[in-house]
Amino acid sequence: MKVDLNLFVVFEAIYCEGNITKAAAALNLSQPAVSHSLSKLRHNFDDALFIRQGNEMRPTPVANNVIADVREALQQLKVCLAQSRQFEPLVSRNNFNVSLHGGLEASYLPPLMQRIKKEAPLINLQSSRRVNRSELESKLASGDIDLAIDTLVSVSDNILHTQLEQNKFVVLARKNHPNIKSTLDLDTYLAQDHVLVSSRTIGPSIEDFELGRLGLQRKIGLRCQHAFSACQVIAENDMLLTLIETTAKMYSEILDLVVYPLPVTLHDIDVHLYWHRNVDFDPANKWLRNQIIQTTTKIK
Repeated sequence: MKVDLNLFVVFEAIYCEGNITKAAAALNLSQPAVSHSLSKLRHNFDDALFIRQGNEMRPTPVANNVIADVREALQQLKVCLAQSRQFEPLVSRNNFNVSLHGGLEASYLPPLMQRIKKEAPLINLQSSRRVNRSELESKLASGDIDLAIDTLVSVSDNILHTQLEQNKFVVLARKNHPNIKSTLDLDTYLAQDHVLVSSRTIGPSIEDFELGRLGLQRKIGLRCQHAFSACQVIAENDMLLTLIETTAKMYSEILDLVVYPLPVTLHDIDVHLYWHRNVDFDPANKWLRNQIIQTTTKIK
């Protein structure tokens, strides 16, 4: 059976937009043309694929089952086209979307952008919110994100990765903290109120999970989204903040905070760069990976 590959472009657009008119606008096609393509798809799949509910087109179970494969196939076609061209950083206008762990953004982005703007001034880089671990592979496969920078996670053979750095936890406190003498001991650490930085609204952090394995528990007095906000908070009171060393040292210099060794041994944090096997040889993706790797080499 011959299948027009353009039909799958229409399928993905309808799935993404949830509306025939919006899909037509996104594809720069007429509404009748999109409706005609949907009719062909329905015949090929022997399924309605999308059911109209008000102004929305809701996907059927069949559509939900195949969307990941369709997106991966379309992304592979894009990669094949991209690999046939040379990548010239100085004149490229590529748009890159990188999923970056929020705790690393402040230390990674400034030197990375400084490097990119020198070599590729027309490139646009978007640092998107950290994707859920369960969605990492599908987001990379579909091309929704080009790369991801996160802690070590379990992935399939379709996802390639390399370690960027290994970081340990340290503790930040304001200068002249009344309860800390020359060193920070474990009893003092556990007795203080702590600030927890997390993009999630619930659930333990990595450090709390590791403390729990040792039978230890600290008191969380504030949960916030950004490390810089947390640092500003502890600069004005006696709360403590536990961060990875690279980030902690950077903020300690900005806000005149004191960095103490964590008074308990926890596993180091491995930071990895992730990409899909489909783009392993893509010149643009490979170039950006190299920029990130070289940047983090200088951060260490």
